[in-house]
Amino acid sequence: MSSANIIFAAICWLCSLIFGGIALWAFKRKDPMHFWSGSTVKPEEISDIPSYNHANGLMWTIYTVCMIVTGILSLFSIKIGSILLVIICVPGTIVLVVAYNRIYNKYRSTSVRYKTDESTSKTPKSAIIAIALISAIILIVVGALFYYGEKDPDVSILDDCIQIRAMYGLNIYFSEISEISLIEKSVSDINFGTRTNGYGGIGGALKGNFKSDILGETLLFVQSKSSPIIKIERANKKDVYISLRNSESTKQLYCELIRNISLK
Repeated sequence: MSSANIIFAAICWLCSLIFGGIALWAFKRKDPMHFWSGSTVKPEEISDIPSYNHANGLMWTIYTVCMIVTGILSLFSIKIGSILLVIICVPGTIVLVVAYNRIYNKYRSTSVRYKTDESTSKTPKSAIIAIALISAIILIVVGALFYYGEKDPDVSILDDCIQIRAMYGLNIYFSEISEISLIEKSVSDINFGTRTNGYGGIGGALKGNFKSDILGETLLFVQSKSSPIIKIERANKKDVYISLRNSESTKQLYCELIRNISLK
């Protein structure tokens, strides 16, 4: 389980707390529950306020459970979690509006028809704006996470170390390097194994700690389908593998490493 998975799950669970709070508020309200901030429902508009509020609370509870389940699944697969989150945030918003309108129409009082029309016309607009803002924030955060995860590592050669700036980045000191080699295969071709604490996103980037029967325990900063791979062997530490999206860029980086680092 990687830190990326945990961060993704935490985002989902934070959202579930917000929606869970709305559900609890709906269950406990004495006055009719409005759909979102900015909308109002007057007591005379609803024929059975307790049942109406209970239905609203149940609607938000189901939405909350969907968020919680998405967070749990994302601990095992960010791909699955991201797909579910997009579904919940985009089509899910429309489903919420439709579900609320059905609840409202079911419990509205027919004796104040002129007021219900005014109220229902205001509700979806404010709801869509509010939920769209939350959805946009979630998608921006998730998008930033994927961008940082899928981005090629920034590798710099300093006076005494190789600095890798990326998710799970580190400094590799020259004194601990025993060999630098170029492997004319991709990581997928040599079986990178499983993540122990790493990132494996939709675009094929692999970053962090992995373990396999062939490579042992490793630190990967690679594109899984890209070849060649730079292998940096370290004394008494995990070997580091680097490959960039562009094969020529990987070869150029290898040449720079060999040219600037003197191994004992």
